[in-house]
This record gives sequence, C-alpha cells and structure tokens, in this order.
Amino acid sequence: MTDHTIRPATAGDLERIKEIAVAAEMFSTEEAEFFDEMLNGALDGSLEGHEWLVVEASDGPVVGAAQFAPEPFADRMWNLYFIAVDPAFQGSGIGRAVMGHVEGHLTARGEEHVRTLVVETSSTDQYARTRSFYAGIGYDEEARIREFYGPGDHKVVFWKQLN
Repeated sequence: MTDHTIRPATAGDLERIKEIAVAAEMFSTEEAEFFDEMLNGALDGSLEGHEWLVVEASDGPVVGAAQFAPEPFADRMWNLYFIAVDPAFQGSGIGRAVMGHVEGHLTARGEEHVRTLVVETSSTDQYARTRSFYAGIGYDEEARIREFYGPGDHKVVFWKQLN
C-alpha cells in the first residue's frame, strides 16, 4: 500500500468513483448516478458532515473510495455509507488502509465527537467477502434486518467502537 495516497475526494474524482462502484458490481451505471448528489453535496456542504476519501495509485488513477458521515439523531455515531476498491486492486490491502484512515481520522476528533462507526451490507453471497472483510478488521456483526433489500436479502449491520 506504500505506492498509494489517500486524500479527500474532489469533483474531478466523481466519474472514476462511479466507474469503480460499477466495476465492483455494487451498482448499475444508472444507480451510480446518485453519487453526483452525494459527492457534490459533501463538497458544497449541503450534506453536512459527509466526507469522501479516495485512494490514488502512484501512477495517478483513483483505485478506491469511501464516504462516511455522522449518523443523524445518534450520540457520536458515524456511518460508513460507501467503500469500494477497483476489482483489479482488491485483496492488495487498499480496503484495509482506507478503513484504517477513516477510523484514524474519526478517532483524532476525540471521544467528544466520535464514539462508534457502523457499516451496513447485504446478506447475499455476492457480499460474503465484504462481510468477512469487516469481521477481519475488527467489526462485530450487531444486527440483521430480514428482507430489508428484498426477499432473501437482509441488511447486515457491523459496528466498531472507536473511542
């Protein structure tokens, strides 16, 4: 991971973030269009507290991204809304590095601002590797909401206490 840089996302990263989300089979091209609102809202402040990070390879292309924000109406709880790594780079430690960066960034704010980070994913076989990833970096499965995304597709909620 030493040949990559993690930095705040810019408007110029938007198309690449969408490409990664589609390539990672998280969203269709049409579904990924909502990233326009999500990234632009974070950049212009209309989505208060939302932050985006990207992972840039040493030769320039963005190979991963993450979005996180405080959870409304919860005491110092944050939610990781999105994380994806270009499939060509999956398994190389980029996801772990991004999560470590997010956790470090939040922890540095102090316990008066951050207590817990939650992440949500699907229960389908397609996301088995994702669930294993979260468990492997110290997240505990806290809940399953049956049939949340559709028949047989439950929401799985993981959490980790940061402070």
